Amino acid sequence: MKASTKVRIGLQILASRATGTPRPFFVQYSLLNGCNMRCSYCNSPNREDPQVDTAVHRKLLAEFAELGTARIKFLGGEPLLRDDIGELVEVTKQFGMRAAMVTNALLIPQKFDVIRRLDELIISIDGSEEAHDRQRGKGTWKRVMTSIQMCADAGIDFFLSAVVTRESTGEIDWLIDLARRYGVMVNFQLPQFNPEMYGLGARKALPDDNLARDVLKRIIAAKRAGAPVLFTEKSYRKTLDWTDYSQERVIDESRASPCTAGKYFLQMEPNGDIYPCVLHVGTFEPKNAVRDGVRAAWEHCHNHSCGSCYNTWLNENRAVFDLSPHVLGNFWSNYLSPARRATVEQPA
Repeated sequence: MKASTKVRIGLQILASRATGTPRPFFVQYSLLNGCNMRCSYCNSPNREDPQVDTAVHRKLLAEFAELGTARIKFLGGEPLLRDDIGELVEVTKQFGMRAAMVTNALLIPQKFDVIRRLDELIISIDGSEEAHDRQRGKGTWKRVMTSIQMCADAGIDFFLSAVVTRESTGEIDWLIDLARRYGVMVNFQLPQFNPEMYGLGARKALPDDNLARDVLKRIIAAKRAGAPVLFTEKSYRKTLDWTDYSQERVIDESRASPCTAGKYFLQMEPNGDIYPCVLHVGTFEPKNAVRDGVRAAWEHCHNHSCGSCYNTWLNENRAVFDLSPHVLGNFWSNYLSPARRATVEQPA
């Protein structure tokens, strides 16, 4: 990202917070539940998949742009499965918003023209071949590594994203080494177990409390030592200090939520339902962007009762809009940084 763009977005966030005027800066924009992977901790391919068509997405993206959205992050399922994904990326950019994507990377070679047009790319990988294939499907690791190499060779800036389950806690060092080899950042996330989004098996994937704390301490130590870990020590520390991982969030209906989710960032499902964040799917009664309009559906999300959660990424996002100096500095330095890779040999 150009420095001028960083400054512009930063000033917009400051102005929004200073005036107390919410603005949906970052949108988690889920296009479909369908997926070409069957990850052990995800329910997405098993959910109903009521998608909306291209023309409707054009309208929704225009409404988000009018509200001042800075970034649309396309999600799935697997967003590259949509035949119109290239068009939606182009429309997003034409409206002056950044186009980001989270992908399992299997279709990157076939849709590399789309990948080249993105402003941000997040590639999911859970570790070395045995660990990754155990969680995401046999034979998928080699395809993901081929896509990573392809992106590196083309000078595309990307991040790595890993879900750390009870079976992959030993992959932290391997993933950090992979990130170093390619000159990129890696984020680590404990599994969530919202049953609608992640299925009944996701809770089994969560490391027990002692193992979770051990791996979080290792991630924090690596970050402190200068490893290319994307999130801040502050956000990982909040996850580490969580009292009971069997409770993924705390609900407090006695007061307005202090969280910036729903006001400054949000989750939109494939059918247009808008939630404060992904953890609210299945428990929050949403309004629908297609039926009610983006503004009405987003404003409906302002009032919710979630007080806190252990999700490191959500706490990092929340801290950006709480204007935490440490998190803002990390965001400026590590997110959306200019491509800095040279071609490297693919790791063994």
